[in-house]
Order: sequence, then structure tokens, then C-alpha cells
Amino acid sequence: MSARPTLTITARYVWELVFDYDNSGNSGKICSKCCHNLTVNDRPGEIVHSYEYTTSGSYTSTTFNETVTEEARKLVESGSIQLQSGASYGPVSASVEAGFSTSTEVNNMLQYTTKEQSEETTTWSIKETRQYTIGAHSRLILYQRHFYGPGMSVQDSALRTTSVPLPADEIEEEVLIDLELEARNYISGMTVVYADQASHAPSDRVRDWFGGSDDINFGFEGKFVWLVPVYTPQVSEALTNFDLVIQVQDDPRYDDLAAGTGGSFRYLLPVRQNNQYLFISKLTLVRSDSSLGDLSNVTWPGLPQGATRDINAGRDGTYLYLSWQLQRAYAL
Repeated sequence: MSARPTLTITARYVWELVFDYDNSGNSGKICSKCCHNLTVNDRPGEIVHSYEYTTSGSYTSTTFNETVTEEARKLVESGSIQLQSGASYGPVSASVEAGFSTSTEVNNMLQYTTKEQSEETTTWSIKETRQYTIGAHSRLILYQRHFYGPGMSVQDSALRTTSVPLPADEIEEEVLIDLELEARNYISGMTVVYADQASHAPSDRVRDWFGGSDDINFGFEGKFVWLVPVYTPQVSEALTNFDLVIQVQDDPRYDDLAAGTGGSFRYLLPVRQNNQYLFISKLTLVRSDSSLGDLSNVTWPGLPQGATRDINAGRDGTYLYLSWQLQRAYAL
């Protein structure tokens, strides 16, 4: 197997000031206990400071992937890398450059960029408590490290204390993010496979989400019928949805999903809508004993998706839907 193409994007670490308490002219002490309130203890000269320590992050997939695509396009134009024109590439691994100190929060964020993405900005936040004691005739300055990259912001768990302000050249540092890329595959069509025996089921057929039968004609007389997706890395060939047509007339242009049953003809029509940026990347059948009006809480919760109406509409048997996950494309 040939090595995956790689590229590097730029991010930065910034030490941002949390607090700066100067007790150098005080014979007492300041006790810092995480929250922004100041109180005076019973003992003269002693001050208690509270501060809330938070780790947090936000990720916008569109900003990140648009940056990756733009950097990949530059490398292709310069001849530094070879990628398929018209394909959409995404990271399968992302890591801070070797030898650079990082944190669990940043590593988790980078791994998240390789997962299936919501169209919405994803955020998280965790609060913790830290306590610091500032002695007499001393000064304590606390910094927290922030990570900023394309579509990424992390307030991580790295804290730094010092008695003097950090020099300008230590406040901010550039860091490189190494990415391994892979062309994303989308659905460009569907093959309907017929057989007289269940043992002839193709291995790459569309399966049922709940593990039930993936034979479209399950429960009916007639042929065994399975759906096999056709994939493409070319965004220009990718589909946006499927239309289900149920009619009494035969249409020789399409393959009947109800072959041999003697009832209405049932067809899946591939659709590619213009001016769309979300395309089908995964398919599943959903077979249920009851009607499922909204599949968004069943298949791929929180991710863009779509589905047909009931394939078995107008005939007895279980309810059956074809559902698909949608993924944004960033064509080179």
C-alpha cells in the first residue's frame, strides 16, 4: 500500500495571563484558591484570592477542512504533492510535530478532526480548582496555555507560574500540525442484486441498522433483493439523495426492488441536486415494526442525514427505509 499524502498546517500556543498579584510590599501573604474574589483574613496583611480554573475547547469543522483543502491545493499547484483532482481529502491522523510538548486536551482535539463531523461548532468545558499561596514580600503571576489553530481553540490544562512577567518572545509560539490525508468516498449510485437463494447475498450489500434482514423482499414471495452501493472519490459524481418511486407501471430504466412479488414496482432513483455541498457517504437500511417518521434520532444522531419514505408502503410487512449519512465535500 502506498504511503498516504501528508501536509502541515500552522497553529500557535499562547500563554494568557490569569492573574498577577504583587505581595512584595506586604509582610503578610496572599492565598489564591481559584475564583475571582478577594477577601481579607482575620490576621492583618493576609489576603485570600479565589480563581476558577477552566479547560475548554471549540471546534468548527468547516473552517478546519477549508484550511486543509486550501493548503493541499497550494502543494498540488507547486508540484510538492500528488492528489486526485476533483476529490475531497480529509485527515485520517493529526498530531503536533515531534518533539513539541502538548496536552491531552489538544491531542483529543486533533483526534476529533479525523472523526465524522457535525456541521455545527462543537464546544466543551470543564471546571477545576487550584490553590496557590503567595508569601510575604513576593509576587505570583499565573498563565494558562491556549492553543489556536484553524477552526480550533483549546484552553488546556497547562499552567505556568512566575514571579516576573513573561518576555514577549515566550508569550506566543508557533507549532506545526502534521496531517495524513485520504480521499473521501461518496455514493455515486446503487446496484440492485437479485438471487434465488439467501446464500448468494453479496458481502458489500447495505445492511440493516438493527441487524435485521437486509433482503428488500423479506417476508414476501419473489426474488431475494439486495442493495450494493457504488462509491466514487469524485465530488462531481456524488449523490445528494435517493427518491423512492412506487408505481403500477414497469419502468425498464430502473431495477425493481419488489422483483417477483407481483405487486407494484418499486424503484430507487439516484439524485444529484445542484448547488449542494453535502453528499451521501454512508447507507443503511432501517427495518422496524412501527413507523419511524424521523430517523435523525436513530441513525447517526447529530450528523447530517436523509432517508426515503417507507419502501414497503402499500404492502404488508415491516416498515423499511433507506437512510444515508451526508458529508460535506471540499473538492480540489
